[in-house]
Amino acid sequence: MSRQKGILKLVGTLNGKCFYQLNGQYIVRKAVGPSKERINNDPAFVNVKHNNQEFAAASKLSKAIRKGLADKANQFKNNYMASRLTGCCRKIIQKGSGPLGEREANLFNSPSELIDFQLNSDLAFHQLHNSNTKVSANTQRTVITIKCPQSTANQHRKVPKKATHYQLTAAISCVSKWQWHAKIKTYKPTHPEHNTLRGTIKSQPLELHTTHHNISMQWHTLTPSGIPTDVAITVWLGIAYLKQQHQSYQVYQTPQAMQCIAII
Repeated sequence: MSRQKGILKLVGTLNGKCFYQLNGQYIVRKAVGPSKERINNDPAFVNVKHNNQEFAAASKLSKAIRKGLADKANQFKNNYMASRLTGCCRKIIQKGSGPLGEREANLFNSPSELIDFQLNSDLAFHQLHNSNTKVSANTQRTVITIKCPQSTANQHRKVPKKATHYQLTAAISCVSKWQWHAKIKTYKPTHPEHNTLRGTIKSQPLELHTTHHNISMQWHTLTPSGIPTDVAITVWLGIAYLKQQHQSYQVYQTPQAMQCIAII
């Protein structure tokens, strides 16, 4: 593996060499491995083919979660969040029913793989705020409630020196179950109309040196008939610190953190 030289930089495969960008630099290496056509048609690569199918499904699950989080994913993430999340979804698919390459992609198969997932792997939520958060829903899952029974000053860590307040952000991202369709040779969501359904709720700016009781945030879905049972509602909680300036607040870009706290 070596760096590309010259004014023109390439991305792709040419004459047995692979050109790509890595961490802001353009790299060239010898292309290795079987072609896509061989993987899809050679019986010797059947397991590779099936693993590729499930990896594609994991990418779709990951994309659905990130699309549901919308701008909050960009606010709290670090550089490798998308690939880490895809890897997490891959583990969930491995717990699904069906043969290799066709196992269902359903977050309910192994929710523990996603719960506590940090959008920023360099800074976990509990490193900033040690909160006892509770999540509940009504029967139809049209109302999601996130409660912090009590928040005190000693629960905060790594507070910016001049910060006066903090703010909690709850984000909702709905993800449908995805199933393999042999005729079209791809995974599709069972409920596309609910897939990536989302919402964001923010608390009021909360004074850092005051004890707060029963901080509560609620999300109300726009689908009054409820959320289908094979659509997972992922609940995320983030924290950011603020500095009050007269009647407005300046948000500190660091430290910030957000994690998945429930799947219901």
